[in-house]
Amino acid sequence: MADQRADRRIELADRAPAGLGVATAQLTLLWINDYLGEQLGLSPGNQDGRRSLMDHLSPASRIFAQVRLLQELSRGGWVEELALDLIDDDGGRTAVMISARPLEGEGDGEVALVISRAPVRRAYEAQVPLARQAAEAEREAARNVIAAFVRSCPIPLVMTDRQLIVTGVSQAWEKAYGRSAGQVIGQSMEPEAAAGKGGPSPWADIYARALDGETVAGDAPTRSAHVDFWFEWSVIPWRDARGEVGGLLLLNFDVSNLVRAREAAEAADAAKSRFLANLSHELRTPLNGVLAPLELLQDMGLTPEARAQVGRVRSKGGELARNLTTLLDYSQLETGEFEPQEGPVELRRLCAALLDEHRDLLGDRPIRLQGPSGGKAMEIMADEDALRRILSQLLSNAIKFTDEGAVNLSWAAQGEMLTFEVADTGCGFDPASFADLTKPFYQRDGSTTRRHGGMGLGLALAERLATGLGGRLSARQGAGRGSVVALTIPLKPARRSGPVLAPPVAPEGPMRVLAVDDNPANLALLQALLPLLGAEVATAVNGLDAVQKTRLEAFDLILMDVQMPVMDGLAAIRMIRSEEPRRTPVIVISANVSRPEVAAARLAGADLVLGKPVTPAALAAAVNSVFSVDADA
Repeated sequence: MADQRADRRIELADRAPAGLGVATAQLTLLWINDYLGEQLGLSPGNQDGRRSLMDHLSPASRIFAQVRLLQELSRGGWVEELALDLIDDDGGRTAVMISARPLEGEGDGEVALVISRAPVRRAYEAQVPLARQAAEAEREAARNVIAAFVRSCPIPLVMTDRQLIVTGVSQAWEKAYGRSAGQVIGQSMEPEAAAGKGGPSPWADIYARALDGETVAGDAPTRSAHVDFWFEWSVIPWRDARGEVGGLLLLNFDVSNLVRAREAAEAADAAKSRFLANLSHELRTPLNGVLAPLELLQDMGLTPEARAQVGRVRSKGGELARNLTTLLDYSQLETGEFEPQEGPVELRRLCAALLDEHRDLLGDRPIRLQGPSGGKAMEIMADEDALRRILSQLLSNAIKFTDEGAVNLSWAAQGEMLTFEVADTGCGFDPASFADLTKPFYQRDGSTTRRHGGMGLGLALAERLATGLGGRLSARQGAGRGSVVALTIPLKPARRSGPVLAPPVAPEGPMRVLAVDDNPANLALLQALLPLLGAEVATAVNGLDAVQKTRLEAFDLILMDVQMPVMDGLAAIRMIRSEEPRRTPVIVISANVSRPEVAAARLAGADLVLGKPVTPAALAAAVNSVFSVDADA
């Protein structure tokens, strides 16, 4: 009889005009009646436990069911007439009311389900809050996803809302700044934006731009005001489901190691520059004391054999000095970027000075060293020091590889370009190999029997300087024999911000020269060389001594050393320039003729920088250069 009643109940449940079912607390279906089976597109009766009621709910209803239905059932409670949407296999949507209640005395956590079709008006009324609740549930789920992303982000990250209230920080941010999320979440970023020292903080503008939808990124490392590290940053607006800016993401990229590596590299470069400057001083100063006296010695009535021996020593000493200059110049370029220092350059005077400086290289070879003849003087804006170094390398190479004939230096303006050419009648070379010749340490002849020495740096140095000037080197075969190497640079007409000052005019009588050097041997050398140029010499042993002497006496020319005790040469030049009633030519004589040192000397007020060792010819060329005046200029 009991079995009949049970069967009768099952039959009634199957025929009930509502969906009935049994499920787990997680809504996995265990049994459903005919009505519910029809609604779900499933066979009625016992289920295999592989289908869940959640699979048949709309996305919004599924979220709502997780929030309301599952949470309530997990607490042992029950739910009545919860409005949800069922989705059948064809995608059709049916508004239903679902009630769920735990079954007592049955399987662990089983619940009874009653699902009925909702009346139209009631379904509509239920859908409005359902939609709102579902939307809020979706937003909450999205916020949870974003919060999880922010929290696990491997770089320091802060998230804010539109009012700049912190809503989350990454664990990496906590580690970097030593503060917990609880200390900053809910705090405003506004105080930081308004806390700029000495005026408004740039962060206020950055935050405003980002809230308007712009992604703002820092283009340089910034030092943290809170902890000892450097970072690059980005401020990115995040958008809500409507596409509107909901707040900001502030990202920091720790670049402390990169900054420290750069600082270490800069310190190494600075140390290298100091080393090169000291090396230059320590090598050039003794050379200066050797080569110049050798030249004087040749004119002291020596026997022909002794004179020839002195000449050979002078030649090799000069070669050593030139190699040293090239090596130090190239090393100096290797330490940093080349930045041209432009100023007015008179081309005829520059070429004449270069030719004078290189006549000693001819020796007794039958070579004519020629330059531009006739024509008007031409002044351009250029880096004179770089031009000198490039053309000096080209002239030295041409003279080295020429046994007889001529070496000619010329220049010509063509449109917006200016071209210098050094032509020789030497052994020449294949122009196709010129690119190889400009490579550092490249030797055209690497054999042990080669005639011409060299380190293979001269043209490499010239090429780098030419590129820094915005120009280039090129080569071609000469007419008949030899080669022509050309330097082409942009032509910039001279411009002057102040009044044009005429070059100083050489005095008609004996020239009064002040020689300034703390080294007695160098002073003695200048006292021996200058009278050969018809000069009367006064001496000073440091910069302050020189300043005091210029206050007592007017000089026609000042020769100034740089490294001296009490007051260095550049400080002395600046003081003399500020006090002198008329401009006195100043030639700096220095063992360090690197580009930064030459630029510093010119900035201090020097007219010319002459590198040690100083020879009579080089000194004469320098003096002629500062006093030269073209009659047809």
